[in-house]
Amino acid sequence: MKKNILSLLYGFALISLLTVGCMKDKGNYDLKIINEIEVGALSTTANIDILLNDTLRITPTVTQNNVTNGKYTYSWYIFSDAFGPKIELSDKKDLKVAINAPLGGYTLMYVVKDINTNITSTVQTHLNIISRFGSGIVVLEEKAQGGDISHIGLDGQIYRNLYTTGNQGNYIPKPIGELVGFYHKRGEQIQKPYNLFISAPERSTIQLDAENYQQAGLFSAMLAIPPAAPVHLSAIQGYWSGNSIFAAVNGKIHFGTQDVAVPLFEGSLIGDYEVAPFIITATSAGRQNTPAITTNFICYDQKNRRFLWFSGFATGQLNTYATDMSSPGAFNPNNVGKTCVYACYSNEYAYYNWLMKDDAGKMYFYQIYPISTQKAAAAYAEIPASAGMNNAAIFAGSTELPHIYYVSGNNIMLYDYKSNTAKLVYTPSAGEQITDLKFSVSRVAEFNTFYRIIRTTGKIYIATYNGTEGKVQEFDVSATGDLGSPVKKYGGFGKITSMFYKEKR
Repeated sequence: MKKNILSLLYGFALISLLTVGCMKDKGNYDLKIINEIEVGALSTTANIDILLNDTLRITPTVTQNNVTNGKYTYSWYIFSDAFGPKIELSDKKDLKVAINAPLGGYTLMYVVKDINTNITSTVQTHLNIISRFGSGIVVLEEKAQGGDISHIGLDGQIYRNLYTTGNQGNYIPKPIGELVGFYHKRGEQIQKPYNLFISAPERSTIQLDAENYQQAGLFSAMLAIPPAAPVHLSAIQGYWSGNSIFAAVNGKIHFGTQDVAVPLFEGSLIGDYEVAPFIITATSAGRQNTPAITTNFICYDQKNRRFLWFSGFATGQLNTYATDMSSPGAFNPNNVGKTCVYACYSNEYAYYNWLMKDDAGKMYFYQIYPISTQKAAAAYAEIPASAGMNNAAIFAGSTELPHIYYVSGNNIMLYDYKSNTAKLVYTPSAGEQITDLKFSVSRVAEFNTFYRIIRTTGKIYIATYNGTEGKVQEFDVSATGDLGSPVKKYGGFGKITSMFYKEKR
């Protein structure tokens, strides 16, 4: 009991001493006010759009509380939305620098640091690096000296003589040929890179730098095993979900991967065939309540007059379809017996259209629905002679409407493959010849419509030539497929042999 009382007394004494000590503590610490740095906004908009190689100028306001002549360090840098490395831009207060980073989206950072106190302030905004040639209509034109390229921006501005300007005044040799291109999966989030080629059967296909139209070498450099020269590329297309990429080269299909910085074709698919210059890859890997598509790639064999297919899960050869024709059984895909003149995607997500001509010159419509290697024949019709399609050489297919446009004589006709009828939709002015026909397209996957390769987007471009001047007219396609009057006109070109539509994502 005595020990407990003593312990309690000692405890009270200790608490008293601590309390007195605290009361005598006057808080004699050396506290300083933090003079925060304030930096004004870098932009008045959510995004800054800057053209590649243009100079980015930003003059931010920098103030610090209770400081009039502070000393600071500055740091400007960007990092890519695609998780690329940080790119240093400047160590000056005001930014004035030419932007030459890869195209795409970036976060722009600005850091101000007080040298004396190490107090920092950081502000940021979003930056899009774009190309003046990233979107628009590429025009391949023939002049007296040879071929050249112009670019029609979607804002209406025309950039002319781009090939000769970028290639030491040299022209594209005759015959001029046509533009073939695609963009592959690897790239920045805002704007994916294009591969663009000039293809003519008489010579090896050349590649262009799609940002300045300078010659970038031969297409054959993308082939692990190039065929004998000349190497002629007639079509190229990637598969929407995976790395597969296909190219029709000298009548053979070369396959490879596109999910790399530079696409590489590893070899040609094995088989006895000569492929038509049209490549169809599946637009969807399946959708709800529908069997998964098992053929990723479909083509037509001109030599043996039959359809062929390839799957990434199969060996490296083209395969024939099964002979089970019980359903739908519209035709035998192994014995079509005609020549393919055109192929395109349809307005339904897993149906693919083919136009054929028999030895007598009659035209036919075929449709493939490749949800399996059996029963793939979906539709077949003999096209009426009144459609005037037997001599057509220029075609453009819609994925919004069940329509294929083509040039008959010097008129543009519309073929409705649901009703198997055709009608006239455009006749040029007297003395003008139609030289090309192209839809505006999107090559960005669209999951809402289940189109994941190429979708037309409601505009069509018609090129004409009157003997001295080439022109491009833009039309809005109506809900019935009619064209009406042009909404825009562009002139001053040579004879336009080919157009290619480029779009920004």
